[in-house]
This record gives sequence, structure tokens and C-alpha cells, in this order.
Amino acid sequence: MSLETRPVTRFELLMDAGTGAQKAGDILLGAFVAMGQYVYVEPMIPAEISPPARSRPALSGVIIRLADFDVTNIGNDTDLILAAHEIVLDRRLDDNEFNPACKILLDMGDQEANPDSYEMVLKRCTKLGLSVIPFNVDPESQTIVKELGGKGQNLHYLGMLSYIYNMDEEMVQKEIIKTFGKKLKEDIMAKNVALYHNGYQLAKEKVFFRYEVQSHKREGEQILIDGNTSMSLGLIDAGIKLYSGYPITPASSIMHTLAKNFPAYGGVVHQAEDEIAAIGTAVGSYYAGMPAVTATSGPGLSLKQEFIGFATAAEIPLILIDVQRSGPSTGMPTKTEQSDLLAALCGSHGDYTKVVISVSNIIDCFYAPHLARYLTEKLRVPVFILSDFQTANSYKVLAKFRLVQMKNIEDIPDFIFDRFHMKRLPNNIEMVRTQQTAPGTEGGMRRITGLSTDENGKISYFSDVHQRSHKVRNEKIHHVRRALTVPEMFGKDTNEVLIVGWGSSRGAIEEAVTLCEKNGVPASGMNFRVVYPLPLMLKEIFSKFKRVMTVEVAYGDMLKPSPLALLLRSETLTDIHPLIAEATGRPLRPRIIMKKIQEVLK
Repeated sequence: MSLETRPVTRFELLMDAGTGAQKAGDILLGAFVAMGQYVYVEPMIPAEISPPARSRPALSGVIIRLADFDVTNIGNDTDLILAAHEIVLDRRLDDNEFNPACKILLDMGDQEANPDSYEMVLKRCTKLGLSVIPFNVDPESQTIVKELGGKGQNLHYLGMLSYIYNMDEEMVQKEIIKTFGKKLKEDIMAKNVALYHNGYQLAKEKVFFRYEVQSHKREGEQILIDGNTSMSLGLIDAGIKLYSGYPITPASSIMHTLAKNFPAYGGVVHQAEDEIAAIGTAVGSYYAGMPAVTATSGPGLSLKQEFIGFATAAEIPLILIDVQRSGPSTGMPTKTEQSDLLAALCGSHGDYTKVVISVSNIIDCFYAPHLARYLTEKLRVPVFILSDFQTANSYKVLAKFRLVQMKNIEDIPDFIFDRFHMKRLPNNIEMVRTQQTAPGTEGGMRRITGLSTDENGKISYFSDVHQRSHKVRNEKIHHVRRALTVPEMFGKDTNEVLIVGWGSSRGAIEEAVTLCEKNGVPASGMNFRVVYPLPLMLKEIFSKFKRVMTVEVAYGDMLKPSPLALLLRSETLTDIHPLIAEATGRPLRPRIIMKKIQEVLK
């Protein structure tokens, strides 16, 4: 039996929706973390609520990247796939994310009823040069699964993967008990644990290879957390007191987390009747002096646009979280994309001013609400936090967050400004209206309207008054522009190629630049956390590179620049083209970025 030590590996568990692939992934994740390994996880979630079993839309699963170093993205391609049947395997092969040496464990339990389908997929694997290891769930486990009403097969697969990745069998069992202990009766739990051990034993008999990733002892207390949970806890720590939203994938879990935790911190969750009511409630709350937020995804962002413009004109603070998904319209709700940038920049009518923050990892998710609150209350303009499906649903092991417990915006510490590459704004920033009192303020008076007003808040249609309003609102954004420092950069500060991205592209860019340096490819990288406005020195930075190219999970081609490329062109008058601008719904891959750079340099 060979045991191969690897610095990094990636594997997948593929099953039908509702059969527990992601729950098995959660258990594996917890066990890997307990063993001291680094992980990055991507769930594969079907868009349909209850797709038919053994159908292509039913593909559900988890991708786990395991390493002996801190990993910042899901990586390049897959070394091993465990598939519950031939259809989910066939569907996943379409994505072409396997490496040439990928090994496939295929459950043959459905072969007798579907011989032609199995034969077709096996021939496809042979044609692709992939090694397939067929197996059948042992008779005892089949009996247990029947007794459990068809459930529990995920635990059997979990056992197989535990053996292959040289995991401590008892440690994984503890994770299973920790996960299900309070939910299952003792006899049901015993059957699930038996399924796990049977899977471990089956792999021991059938699989003639094993992988091991070196463990590391981590200092201090660690937490395992996903992006949306991090965002939710960040909202609490930033002193936000009201969340108003409407359920929409992939933003909904922010509401779910806050519903469980917010009341303990004096917060209120309002599930509105629609997206328009949700943002209206958030605007009304902030008008009354109560810090508030609304969160949504693509279609909801479209519905919120009129209120975004109203908040701009009325100078009422507004924080809006957009967890992006593939569009347009309802698109692919459970796939990642970065195509809402232009909607955030230009979605509302007129010359409305805004700040757009992006989150590049799970730590950013926690601290972005603090910066958003500071900026929106300081400037009284809408502030967007752009996340995406990938960041929202990916898990990471982190040291505990440094808490701020903001009571007001003056509490925000310098390390948050440093993280988002900016400095504090000046005091006494001019507003369109001089009177900004909240309701109930003794002796205070304030007119709230979306109409044009003079500095006293009186409605005015005079041209010079309206021109002043535009100038004052844009000067607020210029204050941010002047406060921005050099964005995060990777590699040399001058080179043949600079690849630029924003948000969740960060990890892939950083790893791609490291790969380029190892392979003698002259490329550097840059990633924006504040996407709008952009820093003043950007054109000077770009001038140090022969080519500046963007990478983003958004569509672009030779005639239509992708959103970031379009923004950078207009802001810097630099000839910028997309290196990768694909709206496939799949995350960026570092090795593909390097390959594309090499092609450009030929």
C-alpha cells in the first residue's frame, strides 16, 4: 500500500441533491482542521430546490483543497473524485477541472439498472485517460441504508475518503458524533457510525493508494467560518442594529445567522415582503439614527435602485451588501460571478454618488461592515459591499477576529483602514444640506425629499443650486479618492505584465504570481478592496508595466471589455484588456492565469 506525501491536493465528493454530500464535507473539514491541516472548501449546490435524483441538475457536492500551507483559493484541478453514480460524474467532467492523473472512485450500485449509461461514462473516462476504480457498497451497509430510509450513504463515502487521506478514524468519528449527536437517536447514530467504519474498511480493501498532507500545530484559538457568517458577525461588531432583507440566494444565510444571534446584541432582523420594502426599511432606520443594512443578490439589487438614488439625494446613510451570483435576471443562483460591478457603479439614475467596497476573503467579510458604516455615516452616501457566491460559501480556518465593538464611527481602529488600503477622511466634510438632524431632536428640523434642495433643505429648481448639489456630492467621493493608498500588490513593482482583479480574485492572483515567479514568467499582480473610487496614483503604477490586464469572473471579449477593464480604462486612459473574462460560474484558477500570461508573452 503506497502512502504519498503531498504539499497540496484537491478532491471532490459528488452525490445527488439532498443526500448529504455537503454535510460529509463539513465533517471532513472539521477533522482536517483538528488534525492541523489547511483547507479551502467550495460547495457545489444545485439551483433547483428538489431536482430529480439521478439527473444532471441534481449534482450536489463539495470540493476540498487540502494543504500543508495556508491556501487562499480552491486551486487548479482535482486529483480524486468520488462519485455516487455515473450521471453526476458525467456532469462534473463537463467542467474540465480534473488533472490528467485524476483518479475516480465510481459507485457501481446503479449499473445493473442503467448499463448503457454506465458504459457511456466509463468510455468517456477512458477516452480522457482517467483512471476509474469501480466499487460497490458492501451488503451490510446497503442493508443499513435501507433501514435508514435511503439515508446514510454519505457517511459510507466519508469513511472511504477518510482512509484515502490517512485520517485518524476515531477523530473523524468524534466529528460525526459532534455533528449529529443532538439530532439523532442513539440507535440511528450507531448505524451512521457503522456506515462510516464500513466505508473506511471498504477503501482499505479496494483502494491501493493513500495521500498524506503534513499537519501543523496552530498557535492560539482557531475558528472555522464561512464568508456569510463572517459578514453577519462583522455587522454585529460594527454596531449595526437593524437588518432588513428578503430571502435570496446566495445572500440569505446572512439573514439566517443574524436571526439566531442578533437579538442577543440588541439587533433586529426584519424579513420584508419584498426587496423594495427591505431597502426602504433600512433607509428609514438610518434616517431615525439607527445604523442599518440591507443585503441581496443580483435581481434584488435591480429592485433596490430607486431607493439607492433616494438615499443619495436625501443624504441618508445606507449600507447595501450584494452577494453576487451569475446573471442576468435569475441566471444561475448557485454559481459565482463578478458581474454586478457596473450595476453598483451606475445602477441608479442621474449622477448618484457611491462607494463600492469588495471583500477578497473571509477576514474582509468581517471588517468590511466597519468601514462601510464609517464611510456612509461620514459621507452620507450609499456604500456597497460586494461579495459573491464563492466568498460567501467558502470555509476557512482563522485565528479569532480582533473585536472592535463599535459604538460610533470614531471607534474604528487604524488596522481596518490599513486592511482596505486607505486613510481616515478629514473632518467637517461639506454636505448638500446643512441641517441633518434625526427625528425627535429638540429644536431640530429637517426636510426629507428626493427633490433638489438648497443648503437649507428648501426645494429648489434653480440651475446653480442643482449644480452645487452635484459638486458637493462628488467632492465627498473625491475625499475617498484622495484617502486611498496603493492597492495590494504581488510580485515586483515593475514587470512585463500586471494582472489586476478585485474581490474574490485575490487568492488566485496571489498564487498565480507565485507560480509565475517560480517558472520565470515576468508577471505581477494587483487586487482592489475599494473598487470605487479608485486611487489617484493608479495611472502612475500602471505606467511601470508593459501590459496591464484584468482577471475577473465576468464576461468580456475583444469588442466588449469586462466590467473591471472598462472601469480601469475610463479612469486611467490606459490600454487595458481582459486576460480572463469568463462567466462560467466557476472560480478563477491560478495555473490557468499563468498559462494565459505565457500565451500573451509569446
